[in-house]
Amino acid sequence: MKKQKDKTTVFFLLYRLTALELFRNKLGLLLLFVIPAIFLAVVEWTSGEGLLPIKLYSLKQIDTLFLDQREISLVFMSAAVGGFLMSYYAILLFQQDFEYFRYCISMGLSPKTFLVSRFGFFFTLTTVLAAFITLIMRGMMHFRNVPAALAGFILLGLIYGAYGGFVGILTKDFMVAILFVVLLANIDAGWLQNPVFYSTSQETEVIRWLPAFFPCQFIFSSVFSEKFNLWALLMSLIYASLLFAALFIAVLIKIKGVYRGNNTQT
Repeated sequence: MKKQKDKTTVFFLLYRLTALELFRNKLGLLLLFVIPAIFLAVVEWTSGEGLLPIKLYSLKQIDTLFLDQREISLVFMSAAVGGFLMSYYAILLFQQDFEYFRYCISMGLSPKTFLVSRFGFFFTLTTVLAAFITLIMRGMMHFRNVPAALAGFILLGLIYGAYGGFVGILTKDFMVAILFVVLLANIDAGWLQNPVFYSTSQETEVIRWLPAFFPCQFIFSSVFSEKFNLWALLMSLIYASLLFAALFIAVLIKIKGVYRGNNTQT
C-alpha cells in the first residue's frame, strides 16, 4: 500500500512539474487563451451573412445543408486554431533532450512513470483547450449536440498534438518543428477542411484522408445536424490511436536512450 502511495505521489509531482514547465513559457500562455478569443472575435466581426450549401460526409452518404456563413466560419476557424495550438504545445512538451531526466533516474524514477505523467498532462491540456473553445463558440452560436462537438475538438487536438509531438521528437530544431506544424495546419485544418472550399471542390479524395478531415466532419455534424456521425468518430479514433502509438514509441526510445546513457556514465 505504501509503495502504491509513493508511486501516486511521484506521478502527481511529475504532473505538476510538467504543468509548470509549460506555463513558464509566456508565449504558450498567451496562445492558450488569447489566440482562440481573438480569432473567433475577428470571424464574428468580418463574416458575411447569407446561406451557403455545405456537404457533410458520413460512411455511405453525403448530406447537403444550407448553413449560415458566419456559423460555418466560426466552427471551421475554431477547429483550425485548436489543431494548431495543440501541435504547438506538444512540441513544447516533447521536443527536448530530456537531459533533466538523468537526475530523475538517479532518484529511482522509471521511464514508465515519467511517460504516464507527461501524457496525462497532455490529455488534460487537450481537454481544457477543447472545452475553452467550445465554451466560447457556445456563447456565439447554437449547437445541436454540445457534448459531441466537445469530443470532436478533443479528438482533433489529440490528432494534431500527436503529430506535433512526433515532429518535435524527430528534430531538435524548434523552428523546423514549427514549420512542419504550420505547413500541415495551414494546408489541412486551415484550408482544405474549410466546408466552403471542399464542398465545391471537384477532387476531394486527398482532402478526405487528411488528418483533420474526420474530426472536422464529426464536429460539423455535431454542431449543424441531429445526425451522430459514427463513421467520422471511429476514423478519428483510429487516426488518434495510430499517431499516438507512433509518438509514444518515439518518446520511449528517446527516454530509454537517456536511461542507458545515464547507466553507462554511472
